[in-house]
Amino acid sequence: MTLVDHLAELRHRLVIIFVSNLGLAMVLFQFADKMMAYLLALNPGFTFIFVEPQELFMVYIQLALLLSVIICSPLTIYQLWAFISKGLYARERFYGICSLVAGVGFFALGVVFCYKIALPFTLRFFVTITIDAISPMISIQSFASFCNTMLAAFGLVFEMPVLSFLFTKLGVITAQGLRKKQGLLILIIFILAAIITPPDVVSQVCLGVPMVLLLQISIAVSAFAQKGLKKEAAEAAA
Repeated sequence: MTLVDHLAELRHRLVIIFVSNLGLAMVLFQFADKMMAYLLALNPGFTFIFVEPQELFMVYIQLALLLSVIICSPLTIYQLWAFISKGLYARERFYGICSLVAGVGFFALGVVFCYKIALPFTLRFFVTITIDAISPMISIQSFASFCNTMLAAFGLVFEMPVLSFLFTKLGVITAQGLRKKQGLLILIIFILAAIITPPDVVSQVCLGVPMVLLLQISIAVSAFAQKGLKKEAAEAAA
């Protein structure tokens, strides 16, 4: 295929992704009140308000788009993979497919962990530091944005072991290199946690601590992947 053919194929696949996500978001918008109920179930005692006429409407759109992206992620990943895989060797395609399948599962695991553990803990902490002179009346836009940011951040962070496996198999990283730079990586983790979470220490700690644990898991996964590479090399030599 020529460069123009590749660009035409990429455009075609991006159009499929865009239309699928937008179409599903329009359908999900009809059930926005039910989706909102799941966020409101996390409410530890706040009184919600909206201060602009369109605020609740925009929250519904935000929820519909976010859920659409999550539900359509297998289709999105498939379309991107179908485009990229043509330039990979058979072994690289196998590792890529394994990583993509595991990636969807780990993303879902991160979202569930955040919804069940991290978000309730964080929100309850915020309730405990209120004072009688100030009532906790929260903008629904702020609450939804806070929850959505946390859910998306945890979903992405839980991809660390998957990326560790893939990059080790492709020869980009090694377990020894990760162990050697562990201190620097932990510092980077907490800097990233401060960037991708809302600007409060509790949220940053709730994300940073799991990231450190996931780093240890990623190092173990990298070591396991290296053993597989050595075994494959020995079999090829034999």
